[in-house]
Amino acid sequence: MSNVICASMTAAVEQETPDSSTLSLLVAFPKHAVTAVRTLRRVLDEADAAAQQGSLLVLPSLPQIRAFRHWLLDQIAEQLEGGRPTAWTLVPGAPSDTPTDLAPWDASEVEASNVPTIAADDRNRIIGVNSSAASLLGWDAHDLVGKRLTVLMPEHLRGRHTAAFTSLLLTGVPRILGRSIPVPALHRDGRVVPVRLRIETQESIDGRTVFVAQLTARTAPSAPSRDPSDRRHTTRPAPGPVHLPTTRKKSRKANFDRSAPEWLPVFAETGRAMASAHDVEAVLRRVCHVLTQGLADWCAADLFDEAGHLKRVCVVHRDPRVHVSGDHLGMLPPVSEATQGSLPRVLRGAGPLLLTLTPPRGQAQSPLEARQLELVEELGGRSAVVAPLRAHREILGALTLVRVRDEHPFTKDDIPQIGDLVRSIALGVDSARLHRHIRSTAEELQRALLPELPRTGQLEMAARYVPSSTTAEVGGDWYDAFTLPGGDTALVIGDVSGHDLRAAVAMSALRNMLRGLAVDGEEPPGDVLRRLDLATHTLDPHATATCVYALIKGQEGGPWDLYHSSAGHLPPLLATQDGETRYLDAGRGMLIGMDPGLPRHSACDALPPHSTLLLFTDGLIERRGESLDDAMARLSRHAAAHARAPLDVFCDELIIKFGADNTDDIALLALRPTP
Repeated sequence: MSNVICASMTAAVEQETPDSSTLSLLVAFPKHAVTAVRTLRRVLDEADAAAQQGSLLVLPSLPQIRAFRHWLLDQIAEQLEGGRPTAWTLVPGAPSDTPTDLAPWDASEVEASNVPTIAADDRNRIIGVNSSAASLLGWDAHDLVGKRLTVLMPEHLRGRHTAAFTSLLLTGVPRILGRSIPVPALHRDGRVVPVRLRIETQESIDGRTVFVAQLTARTAPSAPSRDPSDRRHTTRPAPGPVHLPTTRKKSRKANFDRSAPEWLPVFAETGRAMASAHDVEAVLRRVCHVLTQGLADWCAADLFDEAGHLKRVCVVHRDPRVHVSGDHLGMLPPVSEATQGSLPRVLRGAGPLLLTLTPPRGQAQSPLEARQLELVEELGGRSAVVAPLRAHREILGALTLVRVRDEHPFTKDDIPQIGDLVRSIALGVDSARLHRHIRSTAEELQRALLPELPRTGQLEMAARYVPSSTTAEVGGDWYDAFTLPGGDTALVIGDVSGHDLRAAVAMSALRNMLRGLAVDGEEPPGDVLRRLDLATHTLDPHATATCVYALIKGQEGGPWDLYHSSAGHLPPLLATQDGETRYLDAGRGMLIGMDPGLPRHSACDALPPHSTLLLFTDGLIERRGESLDDAMARLSRHAAAHARAPLDVFCDELIIKFGADNTDDIALLALRPTP
């Protein structure tokens, strides 16, 4: 049956002679083959299971290959029984480990993306990295290509990564693919950069599996500014086939029919392309891929940045074999009122403009027009439309659509439809810019709200903050640590209700009030929380929050005592060097904002040398469907297992274990007396 399927598919492909990476084939199979196809599916699944267990000495299928095999064999059997066909892109594959568009891996997508992106092969070597990722981690992009991924990981995570990667190849069972995992990355200068990591698998055109990782900075300090003269190299992916993704099958005789019905798929697929990305440049690249499948031979997109400089963000050709030099991308000559040429006119508000005669490059009237004509000279062009990306009366940039053949040029009849299409694209670009601005502002606000931990001699401290992977980048969770005038060290962990900017503002006000009250009186923790409750009830009677306030008292060299009080917050966890753990649940009281007249109590517990005190918010452990007692027991076991690890490693292990796909913000603060 396997041979029959292979022969039938081969024959169908030869008859179709497609020139697209998306195939729609009419394949003939024997009608009586249903039973044999279903048997083949069971045999291959059993062989895969045996390979995963090590009892069949072959590598098992990777998840996306297994998912495609299931889809293919099920489609053959179901359609032979009279079922309706279902496209592969509409079938859910392996759990969240493949992108929804299932396009072949495209090295240019990595290189041009503003999102920090790294691609690696199945030998764990980097084959593509863009300038955003390289800059985030302090590298030149070309220096990373060919190195092992472990060069970007702190030493304590390298063994774990190698084991997990090997396990995936040997068992075919994914652990973190498709999940959003907070991890520490290693900067080239040795410091740690907190990021959120998401890995997906894609296939290259020759069948190789490529692992594509996107990194999102996680409230890390801003990277040091670079000298403008330091021009970083862009990605130079490892040699190998590169195939541009396509969105729909096209005939080899594609002919840009301008009848009204043919515009509908272009509008629909352009809308889908814009909805599938939030990054501005990613939106334009995907849109250009769509436009080059049914409307133009090649397409270029130019954007103004926030400083008003013009940048060419992408050039996409419908033929994947045509190489577009990276020299055409990047900053373009400036635009002024005196700048001549079709592109400058459009960028000043004219258009869309129809161009049917392209002058030679030597006749360019401005440096910007010379760059445009240079691109046309390299890629060809008989007719073109240059349209402004205009949204809300603002010119964001321009889109250039070019046809290279004489038999189907653009005409004035195309202008109204192209104008409508580009206006909708401009609104999508404007929306993506707004999304990026909001995200950037939220991240900057969160960085500003995170305190710098004090250096207190023999009290070692570490903290982590992980925003929710599903909500805004700011929220009400916070931690704090500071030294009081009398020499005691104060520790705070808290959570204001809400996951938005309002919660962040309320949290900031509450944190500052607590700092002032703590420094002013240097009272027992219960008394400080009572005064905080009264102040909050007076100034913002509708606000509620949970909080733990603790003081570390003791002489240099120890012993140390922990005085603490809790306002409705989860109790601190104490783990000794020997792995014994217990929750410090004395000194409990009501939430801040409930009743300022209620008394609050303080508790005291000894802090053994080399023990680890952990203060945390509920986002670390609370999961739907799991009881709080079970979650706290799970945290206790994990803390005990890493009680001897360095404090930064201890915190990282907790975040990796409990922070994947977190739906709530996470804050944790750890302290260790080290005489």
